[in-house]
Amino acid sequence: MNIESKELLLKMKEYDFVYDTTVGKMVNTNSQEDKAYVFKILDLLYENFHKVRFVDDLSESVIGKGKWAVLISQKFAMVDKRIPIPQVPFHLKYDGKDDISMKAKHSYFLLIGFFQELDDEIYVSLNFKNEEYRRVYKELVKK
Repeated sequence: MNIESKELLLKMKEYDFVYDTTVGKMVNTNSQEDKAYVFKILDLLYENFHKVRFVDDLSESVIGKGKWAVLISQKFAMVDKRIPIPQVPFHLKYDGKDDISMKAKHSYFLLIGFFQELDDEIYVSLNFKNEEYRRVYKELVKK
């Protein structure tokens, strides 16, 4: 499979997220709005790809202290050794602070400001359901 790294951001939109499951809709009454804003965040990352750095681990030992990071996952994983928090469909780490409770809508507006005002890179971790995309992503991160 020959996929440009930038395209992986758009490939995240191809599969159902936890937001689309019965449990996801029951736990999160704003699941459809959150999903729409996650897709807007993917578009925003795509537009600002020159500042995106893909990683497979969001711990401070990998990305450093006080950095900005985004996790977007099509899967739900309670514990993942690469990610120091329970994995939800969307997670924003800003200025080194984990905030699992921030809504995707608020994160979207925060990220617009990040891209407009800062020259910093943003670390992005993608967790695909599709095994082929997962393999491509892992190969990309190794480079």
